Amino acid sequence: MFSNIPIPSIFICFLIFCAWIHYERHKSTRKYERESRAFWDREDEANHTKNKDISGLTLFTPDTGRIPMPKTEDENITYYQEKVQNCLTKPMMDLSQFTNTDLKLAYGTGNFKTLSEYDENFNDFLMNLSNLGKAYRTAGMLTESAGTYEQCIASGSDRSTDYKSLAYAYAMTGNHGKLQDLITSAERSDLPRKAALVESLRSIQKDKTVH
Repeated sequence: MFSNIPIPSIFICFLIFCAWIHYERHKSTRKYERESRAFWDREDEANHTKNKDISGLTLFTPDTGRIPMPKTEDENITYYQEKVQNCLTKPMMDLSQFTNTDLKLAYGTGNFKTLSEYDENFNDFLMNLSNLGKAYRTAGMLTESAGTYEQCIASGSDRSTDYKSLAYAYAMTGNHGKLQDLITSAERSDLPRKAALVESLRSIQKDKTVH
């Protein structure tokens, strides 16, 4: 008895929309399940990977002669000088390009703890070196601050705060050429949030209050 009643086109569109939503959700669920299975399969493989010889791996060795270590009575500076010196006694490796699974697949699950410690030592070194640069700046030792941040970046830091702190040190000591070189280096890099960082560095370059 209802066969002659026309179905509004808006209702048809609604049904099509609901069917599309259902399809997309189902597709998304299948994709997640595939990715999840692939991840856990890879993780299981990693956990059963035999140990490989890591004795030939190259440890990170900073240029200690270029890290400013002047004698000072400033307790904040001496504190971080000691922290940096302590870091230099430990084996370090920059393994930031590896996930935990990558590390186990590459070198074996038995080496994971050791390599993780090497990576942690490296990150501790960068953190304490950055803090030392800040301590120099707080004490008005801008040349030492710049030199410390230079080594921080040369060692592999990609933290925007280290780049900006170095830029401030250059600007405040009148090293405009080095500041421009830093900006150019950042522009050519693959640093995270590069565009925002370059904009910040250029702002420091233009800010007459820090010159």
